[in-house]
Amino acid sequence: MELLKKIKLPSLSNLYLRLNLQSKFFVYFAGLVIIVVCIVSAAVFYFQKQMILKQAQEKAFSLTRTLAYSSLNAILLDDYITVQTLIDAMSDGQDIISIAILDTTGKVIAANTPELRGRKYSDPLTKKALSTDTFILQRKPSSNGLEIWDTAVPIFKLEERIGTARIKYSVEDTYKGLLKTILGIGLLAILISLALSYKFSRSISKPIQKAVHLAEEYGKGNLDLAVSVNSHDEIGQLVLSLNKLSKKLKTLIDEKISNENLVMLGEFGSYIIHDLKNPLSGIHLLADGLHRKLPADSPLKKYSMEILLASQKLEDFIRRTLDIARSTRLNIKPVKLNNLIEEAIQEVSFASTPIVRKYDYDMPDVMGDHQLLLMAFKNLLTNAAEAITDNGQISIETKWAEKAVIKISDSGIGIPEDRLTSIFRPFFSMKDQGHGLGLAMVKKAVISHQGNIKVESKKGEGSTFTITLPGIV
Repeated sequence: MELLKKIKLPSLSNLYLRLNLQSKFFVYFAGLVIIVVCIVSAAVFYFQKQMILKQAQEKAFSLTRTLAYSSLNAILLDDYITVQTLIDAMSDGQDIISIAILDTTGKVIAANTPELRGRKYSDPLTKKALSTDTFILQRKPSSNGLEIWDTAVPIFKLEERIGTARIKYSVEDTYKGLLKTILGIGLLAILISLALSYKFSRSISKPIQKAVHLAEEYGKGNLDLAVSVNSHDEIGQLVLSLNKLSKKLKTLIDEKISNENLVMLGEFGSYIIHDLKNPLSGIHLLADGLHRKLPADSPLKKYSMEILLASQKLEDFIRRTLDIARSTRLNIKPVKLNNLIEEAIQEVSFASTPIVRKYDYDMPDVMGDHQLLLMAFKNLLTNAAEAITDNGQISIETKWAEKAVIKISDSGIGIPEDRLTSIFRPFFSMKDQGHGLGLAMVKKAVISHQGNIKVESKKGEGSTFTITLPGIV
């Protein structure tokens, strides 16, 4: 006993809290159904029992009264053979224990057991049966504990009582049959409810488990994961929202990385200013002086030219890097976007590529930096022209929808889907000779105007860059 006291057994509530969600749903629904089935079964058993008792009572009264009326003439004629035949015919019922006809003193005139004939009864039930002038039903337990019904109907000749018809019944078999039926139906209902509870709990918990797994994977940084749910209820909407959230988080993270790269580029630009600009200018001047002094037929002439071109390329790279790195102060003034785009078109070489214009001529002026926006549109148009290899075209569309929207599309080679999130990062380039700074400068210009830029592309079909500017900075 002391050992049992020391052992702390978990309570049912603690055990329930330790279950997983599916088990909790199963226990809840199964327990609820079992309780309902038990209550309904008990109610059905009670009302059915009352109905059966009433029917049995009516049957007992009818059978005993029939015995009394049918045996009247035979008793008067002392025709006990007829009485015995009548009793034997009624003794076929399985619920009948005994049938007897008593005289006024309690002596057995005839019975379903011939050995009882002539026997006299003086027990309290018999005395009460002999003293009543109407139908009487008495109950008593038998030796094995079963309930026995003792029914009695007086037999009268005119107003003179000449005997009593008496039949004893057992209704326990009826109870047992009813109980077995109710228990069988209840057990079947419980088994079916358990199966349905399991299926129902699984249908609820499985999508929730998927949602939990999805959230865990997002917590680990796996934002590419998505799950499908067939249901359109609140759980299905939750999983759908998580799938949308992952895409949005991935976009925000990519933008954050891109912005961090711009900041890092700014820091990197400071080092370039101090460590590369001056030495590179000196190299360029020395190379230019050397190139001028060398005779035109000198074999060293081509090497000096390569040094000049390389230093010029490096200076251009540093300049463009510093353009991104500097914290630009915007020169804000009203800008006519359609005119600005036309100016950018004039400064970019498109060879023979046709340009389709779809301008919104009712668009109001936008407040912005003319030079910074011009640089952004020139870079986008240059990329569009370089993306077209065969016959193709460039489409430019402007419209006003509470904000300025500019779409620049090309029918070029397109951008692979796995690179769409990286094209705005500094130093990321898909060109062999590119620096990876053009689109980074475009994004910085758009962000500086508190705008937004996005790209849609399909490999082999072309790309569309959409810029949205608020109009007021």
